[in-house]
Amino acid sequence: MKKLTTYLVAALVVVMACTSVFASWKPNRAINMIVGWTAGGTSDTTARGLAMEMSEYLGVPIQVTNVDGANGGMAGQRVADAKADGYTLFGGTQLHGTWKIMGQAKCSWEDFYVFTAGMGGTTIYVKGDSPYKDLTDLVEAIKKSDKTVNYGTTSPGGNGAIFGAAFAQAAGIADKVREIPYKGGRDAGRYLLSGEVEFVSVSLGDISDWAEAGEVRPLANLYHKDYVWRGVTFPSIVNYYPKLAIYAAINPYWGFSVRRDVPTEVIEKLCEAFVYAVKQERFQKAIESRGIIFAPMMGTAADQIVARVSSARGWPQYELGITENSPANWDIAPITEWTWPPHDRAANVRPWPASVEEMYEKELAKYNQ
Repeated sequence: MKKLTTYLVAALVVVMACTSVFASWKPNRAINMIVGWTAGGTSDTTARGLAMEMSEYLGVPIQVTNVDGANGGMAGQRVADAKADGYTLFGGTQLHGTWKIMGQAKCSWEDFYVFTAGMGGTTIYVKGDSPYKDLTDLVEAIKKSDKTVNYGTTSPGGNGAIFGAAFAQAAGIADKVREIPYKGGRDAGRYLLSGEVEFVSVSLGDISDWAEAGEVRPLANLYHKDYVWRGVTFPSIVNYYPKLAIYAAINPYWGFSVRRDVPTEVIEKLCEAFVYAVKQERFQKAIESRGIIFAPMMGTAADQIVARVSSARGWPQYELGITENSPANWDIAPITEWTWPPHDRAANVRPWPASVEEMYEKELAKYNQ
């Protein structure tokens, strides 16, 4: 009996020691951030910027590995399958809510705690020497034209395609325009300059440097207010069609995420590191140089962003025939019918710690007003 008591006391000491260590969790080895896109792109640049600053705060290296494929789904699934200890992170565009719909991964946003650092407002551009000074000029010209007007996007079902179609519908010119999908925003921009298309609908940062140089002119940006970048004003779409503000959910948000079942002490420490990272001037300058709108979010605010992506992108992708999987299979409603929580899964996910919600309201909420 005495021997058994000794074993029980020893076991209790071990448990207490482990609890004590986790209560003040601090990583003791390198963290791996798996980025779902190739090196050099906006996802990679933003993720590496966060990794560098968070590494400084945590005191251990955050090593970045690029695993391209399935719109981030391949990397996301690797993170979902990794041990829930905080040592494996996902980096890149927060498209988790579309992976199941597109058949790109088995996991979805409900499986992760998601952090966003910045976003790229989808933008309608015309040539810099275009006679169209604002969006009204463009719409009126298209209505008067006796020809079908071509416009460029990055890909079928992408944010540019969705915004372009929503804009055309709201403006009453859907039967007067034709989408021409290209290999990317930069590619679409080149065809805009060559005159092959009359306007393009792409991410702001795709050709923002050309806007700074005066080669292209932004007429509308899918953001809730005008955005000024390096002396160039990107007019908000709500100035013309307020009802399109709801489509802001299609905009790409960049950041990182971690499995949702990590210990509370781990997520709290990662949140501290994230807040530290996004507040560093070096990081803010890095994303500003690419035309990224600073939008740091965590907690329920971030959950709502990625959940809305499922609706805003998933339904157009299904209706365009890009995927055979209807979002309705997962009880995902169209963005025009979106409410929070959007379904039972969202209502029953593991919540963010109260300490994180408080940290967000105190430190970051002001940047998203």
